[in-house]
This record gives sequence, C-alpha cells and structure tokens, in this order.
Amino acid sequence: MAAIDPVSRTTIYVRDFDRSLAFYRDLLGMTVQFDVTIPNPSASQILNEKCDALRVIVLSAADTQSGNIGLAQPIGANPPLPHRPIPERITLGETCLVIRTLHLKALLPKLRSHPGLHMVSEPTRIARRDGGELWEIFLRDPDGVLVNLSHLGPWE
Repeated sequence: MAAIDPVSRTTIYVRDFDRSLAFYRDLLGMTVQFDVTIPNPSASQILNEKCDALRVIVLSAADTQSGNIGLAQPIGANPPLPHRPIPERITLGETCLVIRTLHLKALLPKLRSHPGLHMVSEPTRIARRDGGELWEIFLRDPDGVLVNLSHLGPWE
C-alpha cells in the first residue's frame, strides 16, 4: 500500500500568467479550478525568498482532484527570481508533463503558430503490441517546460 495519494498537481513557476494561460487554458482547453493570492508571511515562507505575495492558479482538464496543473507567480520578489534558459534539447533529469488528447491532429497547426512555444519533435507514430497506435509530440511551453501531447488511436 502506498504511503501517499495520487499526484494532485504539478505546479509551474511562471514568468507571465497571460502567456501560460493562453497555452494551458485557451489552447489546450483546461479550466481554472481556483485562482488565489497567498499573502505574507506564508508566500515568503513557501518560496524561501522575500516577496509580497504568491499568486496560484490551478487548472484541470477533467474537473478532478488529481492530475491538475498549477501556475504560480511570485509578486514583488526581491530580488526577482531567476529564470533558466530554455534548452533546445531534452535534458537528463528533466520533468515532462504528459497530457493525453483525442485532438492532436487538430491542435497541431495551432501549436505550430502559437507564440512562445518551441516544437521539440514532430508527431511520431508508435506501434503498440496490441496492434493499435499512439501518436506523440514534444514541445516546450512558454516557460520552457517539456510537454508531451499523446494521442491514442489512428491519425485521422
């Protein structure tokens, strides 16, 4: 028996809420579950950095308590939090969000033209042992987070 519950969410610390929401909410269709601003002293304690507050938005694809994506942005961090450069290649030890979709083919033109996204790979067909197929694509969100969109079934 596991000592923990399923992962409730993965939280991404973002530079720009509007850009991140344009990707996760507007493009992928996730819905905002809650939007809260955490005041001090809790915000500074969570970050272990001085800031005025911490805003957190939690998004869900299926109105569930697990598998959600959180977006967090420090407000008034002093000094500002550093951001890492966006790698061109997948790196060892890197985390990847794996998101299933039935609409990868329809999403593809929108992904290619969406500002701030970097396509890591084109759609790749993976043959399954059961005779089915899986299509996958890797890209980076506006903050460089690696995202794998996975489509189970034929490319129609």
